[in-house]
Amino acid sequence: MLTVIGEEIARMWWFFLLSIVLVGVIKGYKLDLQIRGWVNRAGAWGIFLAVVVGMVSPLCACGILPIVISLALMGTPIAPLIALLATSPIMGPDALLLTWRGLGPEWAMLKLGGAAFIGLGAGFATQWLVNCGFLAGELVRLRPVYREDGTLASAYEIGTANGIAVRTMTVVPRAKRLRFIFDRTLDAGLFIGKYLLLAIVLEALIVTLVPISWITVLVGQKSLLSVLAAALIGLPLPTNQIPIIPILAGLLERGIDHGAAFTLLMAGPVSSIPAIIALWGMFHRRVVLSFLAVTLAGAVLLGWGYQLFS
Repeated sequence: MLTVIGEEIARMWWFFLLSIVLVGVIKGYKLDLQIRGWVNRAGAWGIFLAVVVGMVSPLCACGILPIVISLALMGTPIAPLIALLATSPIMGPDALLLTWRGLGPEWAMLKLGGAAFIGLGAGFATQWLVNCGFLAGELVRLRPVYREDGTLASAYEIGTANGIAVRTMTVVPRAKRLRFIFDRTLDAGLFIGKYLLLAIVLEALIVTLVPISWITVLVGQKSLLSVLAAALIGLPLPTNQIPIIPILAGLLERGIDHGAAFTLLMAGPVSSIPAIIALWGMFHRRVVLSFLAVTLAGAVLLGWGYQLFS
C-alpha cells in the first residue's frame, strides 16, 4: 500500500503545485469576487455565464456557498444559481490540471464537457420548473443581515445568523500583491493537499484491499444498472472535485466500467453531503430536491451515453 501512495504522490506533486499557484493568482487578482456582479447583471444569459464562471472558479461545493448566499439575497434568479451550484463543485482550473495528470487527457476533457452539460442542464431544467410554477414564489429561507451602515453583511455573518456553517478564513492584508498571492497559494495548498493526500490513501486501500469481484458486481458491467449504482455511491461519498481523482483512479485499476466511472466523477462532487445540508437551510425543500434530481439525472445520462457511444 505504501508503494502505491508513494508512486501516486511522485506522479502528481508538480501538477498539484501548478494548480495551487493558479488558485493563488485567481484569488490574488480577486477574480472570484467579480462573480456576483457578472452573474447578477447577465439577464437572460445568466445561466450560460454562471456555467462559465463555475468552470473557472476554484471553488468546491462548500466553497461556492458564500457567493451563492450573497447572490440569492441580491435577488439573482434561481436558474443561474442552480447552474453555478452544479458546475463549480465539478470543475475548476486546479481540478482540470490534476485530472489531466491523475486520470489522463481523455478524462480531463470528459470532466470539462460533463461539467458544462450538467450546469446547463440544471440551469435550464430549473428555469422550466420556474415557468411551470413548481419553483415559483419565495424560494430563499435565509434572512438578510445588514451592518450599521445599511450594507449587506458578509456571507459568513448571514450564514451564522441563520444557523448555517459557512467556510471562511482570516485574510491578512498585504502591501504587495505578490505576497498576497503567496498567502492564497499557501491556503489553497493546505486545503487541497489534505484532501488530496486522504484520497490517495483511499486509492491505495481500494487497489490493495478491495476484491475485484466487488467492483465487478456493483459497477463493473456495461449496463444502466452500473451507472445507477455509481450515482447512488456518489451521493453520500464525501468528495469534491479534487479527492475524487485518486479514488476514481483506484477504481479504474480495479475494473469499474468507464460509463459508471464517468457518472461517479460527476455525481460525487456535486452531491457533497455538507453542501446539501447547507442548501437545505438556505432554500426551501423543493429547490434542494430539484437540484439533486437534475444533477444526478445529468450524471446518469452522461454515464449511460458514454456506454452507448464508446
